[in-house]
Amino acid sequence: MVTIDVQTCFVLTGFGAALGSCLMQLTRTDEPRIREALFRYQLGLVLLVGMGVQALFPPEPALRIAIALAAGGVTCLGWGFHSLNGRQTSDAVFLVSVAIVLAITLAAAAGSPATFLWTLTTTFAAVGAIITVDQGLIVLRNPKLQISELILMLLAAAFTLDWLLILHRLMTVDAPIPPHWVYAPEWLLPWSALAYAVLPITVATAALMIINDRLMQTLRNRALSDDLTGALSRRGLRELGEQMLAMQAAHPNLVAVLMLDVDHFKSINDRYGHLVGDDVLRHLTAIVREHLRTDALFARYGGEEFTVLLPLRSVDEALVVAERLRHAVESSPCESRVGQVPITISVGVAYHRPDGTLDEALGRADERLYLAKQAGRNRVVAGGV
Repeated sequence: MVTIDVQTCFVLTGFGAALGSCLMQLTRTDEPRIREALFRYQLGLVLLVGMGVQALFPPEPALRIAIALAAGGVTCLGWGFHSLNGRQTSDAVFLVSVAIVLAITLAAAAGSPATFLWTLTTTFAAVGAIITVDQGLIVLRNPKLQISELILMLLAAAFTLDWLLILHRLMTVDAPIPPHWVYAPEWLLPWSALAYAVLPITVATAALMIINDRLMQTLRNRALSDDLTGALSRRGLRELGEQMLAMQAAHPNLVAVLMLDVDHFKSINDRYGHLVGDDVLRHLTAIVREHLRTDALFARYGGEEFTVLLPLRSVDEALVVAERLRHAVESSPCESRVGQVPITISVGVAYHRPDGTLDEALGRADERLYLAKQAGRNRVVAGGV
């Protein structure tokens, strides 16, 4: 039978937590969601450091306090994973939940051994179950998770199962309370101790892998987006537009290309200033997004000119959408820093041909936009399929 010293594993837990916390501290980002996750992970790891520090002091009450703090640490780690997956929770809810767990376990640590053991076991089992369910829901909603995310989910599930088995033994077996407080069956104890030893550094490594992936995705999104409006950039239009056309090529569906231009935009800039011009462009972006389907691509093509790539369900849909956008913009003045600024747009509509290129379709849409301008602006001009 495998023999492992549980106290040594506790020291390794604290050492791994300290190392993981240092690694988290080295990670820098301006993304609020990731910074929130980093803070929660780091706080959780700091609370786990006590598992190593307690070895420097007499077991009573140092080990009780360290394990009580560890319950709060595990709670923080669960909230960290929650934050990484875009599920926002206020700092107040986070801190209150951690404070409740710490209050329960620390209060129990001052009580009788039996009270502490029951409180410790039920708290760890409950916290683990909540984390596992939370992560399971994330997996169900997003089955294409990274291996590092699956590792965190499996760790939570294993942790929960371990403490549920301990809880079951506590309810069914009358045995002496062990000095390390892990009331596990004899066959499970070595594996539980090993799991505690590697838990912090494994969680930190997996979390940092996820964070790195999120940061890379953020950088990619920024490269494909326009800083002012948040619409796709010209580069983003080309990259995602080519992907859309390639996907549509396998189906008989048409793709419409709409070129939109703010009428008399130079006059708006000259009269109100460029900051108001920026307000107008952001306002236009918000309106267009509100009236487009989620499968459409919307990009700022340059200056006050925007582009829409729209997969069509029917040939007539392009004109209907273009006219709807034109009417929506006309009926929604921009609430700028100098008051209401009425705006209109001209729209050119063309269709991508299966044997053509995106540039050719953009060129035809631009020609129709020019005709709309020539015809008096605030109108839609479309070409044939």
